Amino acid sequence: MIHNIISKLIKDLTKSLKDLEDLKQEASSVEAVPKPAKSSYELASELEAREIELMSPSQRVQRATSGTSAETSAEYTSAEYTSAETSAEYTSAETSAEYTSAETSAETSSQVFWPMFKYLSGEIKGNLTKTRTMAMDNKGVIHSLGYKSDMHIETYTSNDSISRNATGHKGFIGNVESSNGFTYFLPAYSTSIGRLNRDTGAITLEKKFKSCPQVRSGVEGANGIIYMPSYTKTLKIYTLDTKNGETGCFTPPQPGFFGHVWGAAADSDGNVYMPPALGNKILKIDKNGTSFLLEGKPVTSGVSGFSVKYVGATYVKSVNKVFCLPRVGKKILVIDCSDDSYEEIDLPADYLKVANKNKNFHGFLAPDGWLYSAFWADTKCFRINPHTYEIQWKDYEYEFMDGYISAKMGSGIMSLGTGYSTCALTKGNDVYLGLAGTSRAIKLEFKK
Repeated sequence: MIHNIISKLIKDLTKSLKDLEDLKQEASSVEAVPKPAKSSYELASELEAREIELMSPSQRVQRATSGTSAETSAEYTSAEYTSAETSAEYTSAETSAEYTSAETSAETSSQVFWPMFKYLSGEIKGNLTKTRTMAMDNKGVIHSLGYKSDMHIETYTSNDSISRNATGHKGFIGNVESSNGFTYFLPAYSTSIGRLNRDTGAITLEKKFKSCPQVRSGVEGANGIIYMPSYTKTLKIYTLDTKNGETGCFTPPQPGFFGHVWGAAADSDGNVYMPPALGNKILKIDKNGTSFLLEGKPVTSGVSGFSVKYVGATYVKSVNKVFCLPRVGKKILVIDCSDDSYEEIDLPADYLKVANKNKNFHGFLAPDGWLYSAFWADTKCFRINPHTYEIQWKDYEYEFMDGYISAKMGSGIMSLGTGYSTCALTKGNDVYLGLAGTSRAIKLEFKK
């Protein structure tokens, strides 16, 4: 009996070997046809589909109704850091990577996918916040001048790399792309205004003030006038006439006991809106240059005292509204330019529970039509649909880690007080983020 079993096993093995040899010969006779490489978005979609396939029915329901991924329930908590501008506790919850779908627009439906995260090549080390400006010339090179250190960072969008120019400048924050072919760098700790010739890529500095005006933002209104609010107790509005280069200054109605303003946006008619950073009223400068405060209830963003409410302002033409995202605040301010009414919308409670106190440096309108926050002392990002006011958020901590044991090591950030990124600039389907206290710059890639 044992003999019969052994004979049968030998027979089966011999047959299997023969079949294997036949398969090898058949394969060698067929010309290999290389498969096209799958894009990162296709791979991400397949990964997500496989992830859902492996879920239980209850997990699928949870995923469909939740704003965050069900990939993992693990939480990361890091030690407290001291910010150069305010102390904050840093706590994050890991979520899975998701990607933006071009088939979903802000006008039609909810957004599911998130943009891809990418580090640019090249590193620029240093402890101080490096730049809070981004101005692109017509060749696709982004020029960023220093904030508190001499710096001129060049970002090459052709190959996604950064480098430091040998000659730098400091004291600038924010920039305005003017209709006259130049982009202006705004002075916070400088007495000069920087000017980029977008055709040639050349940067020149023009001394315009006797002392530092302490502006934090600006926008071009009607008649080619750039309005720049000051971040000071008594609010001043500095002006630059782009037609003749003349500067001016006036004191508008004050938005509160603290006049500080850190944001400005103009609608399609040239009316300028400035949300309060520490005050409680919204300042408007109409197309004729007349300034006044909007009527309505006090603007609080859910905070008080020296907590910065709103930084930046973004006009969305499709809805004719200005959106202002918070720094320390807990709400999003929306101004309707058709009648100057406004409202504040709460950020999601689950986001506020885990987000850093310093949530955002400056918002930006992305290629998918949603408004996104720019990372500051946080690896989390929130976004709002300007048509429906739907708010979603995602943690990019894993992407910031880039294979290291922490986001701090992966990004090279010195402390949360110097920020993960600052301003943002959109080019096609990509958004480049300003290099803050990290040594590595990032961009977000949206599906074409």
